[in-house]
Amino acid sequence: MLAGGIATAHASPLRDAFEAAAALNPELRTLEAQRAAIDARLRGANALTPGAPNVGLGYTTDRFTQNRGFREAELEVGVPVWLPGQSRAQRGLADAEGQRLAAQIAARRLAIAAEVRDAYWTWAAAEAALAAARTRTASTAALTRDVTRQARAGQVSRAEELLATADARESEGALREAEAAVREARIAFRALTGRDPAPGSQEVLRDAAAPAEHPRIVAARLGLDVARAGIRIAEVEDRESPEIGAFMRQERDDRDSGWDTRFGVRVRIPFAHPPRNAERRATAQGELTTATAEAGAVDRLVAAERDRARAALADARAAARLADQRHAALAEAASLGERAFRDGQTTLAETLRLRTSLAGADADRRRMQVAVRQAISRYNQAIGVEP
Repeated sequence: MLAGGIATAHASPLRDAFEAAAALNPELRTLEAQRAAIDARLRGANALTPGAPNVGLGYTTDRFTQNRGFREAELEVGVPVWLPGQSRAQRGLADAEGQRLAAQIAARRLAIAAEVRDAYWTWAAAEAALAAARTRTASTAALTRDVTRQARAGQVSRAEELLATADARESEGALREAEAAVREARIAFRALTGRDPAPGSQEVLRDAAAPAEHPRIVAARLGLDVARAGIRIAEVEDRESPEIGAFMRQERDDRDSGWDTRFGVRVRIPFAHPPRNAERRATAQGELTTATAEAGAVDRLVAAERDRARAALADARAAARLADQRHAALAEAASLGERAFRDGQTTLAETLRLRTSLAGADADRRRMQVAVRQAISRYNQAIGVEP
């Protein structure tokens, strides 16, 4: 469950792009590769012995001293054994590390989701600005053609014709800037996901899950479990592993003696080294202190992000309503202004001023529509939901 986040939406262009970005992300691949190491560590903790057996060989002769024919050969096989509670402690550490790794993968996926969401909505906002620029360019081109026709008929002055032409060129310049912004946003999105952005993504506002289920909080909490398991390891592994060995020895005292064969058992019991153990315990305790502080910081940051995202969504919705109302008022004012211009009741400069204001209102309205969708996306991000 953690690897997929708290919840996911149905397939969408944004979801598909997120999965593509996750597949390309090197940090996520590195985390997933650590599963094999943890599995190997768990298999080692479940093994019969803490290490591999060893073989010892020995041979003694007096050939280079008295040369009386003394010979001795020895073969020993030794096996390390677990300290009391050592195997259980290592299993606990491997289990805790495995659960934390799954949470870290989920948290990393959520971080990738934030990058993809930001890149996508940057592109969507640029597309909205481009649509507004195209609308304005088409409108100014139509007005310029109308004014040029009137100028040729002697109904308006040459100055007014030039004013309309200048306004049209300004809108064309703004259009080129909007096209460049879309192109740049598309390139950035492709670099992150390996594909071009597709229109149509609309995230559904999700219900806030319990704060403790947020992947970042889960990962931080499981970091505490790993630190506690590390303390347990430091307490249990206070010395090297004991070793039990069996040996066979063959010897003779001189050339006239027969070979004597003996079998025996040897036990090696290491002693604890207090300075080394104190250092290991202090290191493990320091890791627990760090993990505790990090968990508290993550709790506060996630709560702040959630509150900020909730407020931003409310602000975006309010701003979108105001932008719609402003656009509607200016659209009506522009319509009345153009009618007055055709009737000769106002100047072209006033008409162009109204058109410019309307174009700005249209751009703001489109931008705020995207901003609301982006705010929903960011709220879902704040509560730990993938696209």
